[in-house]
Amino acid sequence: MKKIYIFLMLLIGIIVFVLLRGNEDTWLCEKGEWVKHGNPSFPKPLVLCDGKGVQALPHNKDDCLKMGGVWEKQGPEPFETCDIKTKDGGRGCSDISQCEGTCMVKLSDDEFSGGMRGKTFKKNGACSLWRVTLGCFGMVKQGKMSVICVD
Repeated sequence: MKKIYIFLMLLIGIIVFVLLRGNEDTWLCEKGEWVKHGNPSFPKPLVLCDGKGVQALPHNKDDCLKMGGVWEKQGPEPFETCDIKTKDGGRGCSDISQCEGTCMVKLSDDEFSGGMRGKTFKKNGACSLWRVTLGCFGMVKQGKMSVICVD
């Protein structure tokens, strides 16, 4: 009986380890540098890994246009704001921190429906083409996709 109990505890431990270990094939930010973890299917992120994040979008039309952005009404807000194309649009990602914009993933109808109900999936994505992304879409954070809606 003790052998069965030990075997079951070991089996449960292995299952928990596999489920909680996270994404094995990705880029991790360590001491301000991107470090390969496992064998990522996409190149090193272009955004800096220094904890400072991405430069804020300009709050006026002139500065926005100087940076190559577009100044227009976005979403339901009654005023115009700036949006800028990303330098890393379309590059692979496994976390939003690896992108200037958002780490997005294409979803099947079933995945989208499940995501709207709170279900998450292990997936890699691609960096968004623009810094501002509105609507409902699959976003990847720490190797897990969830559906978010942004106005």
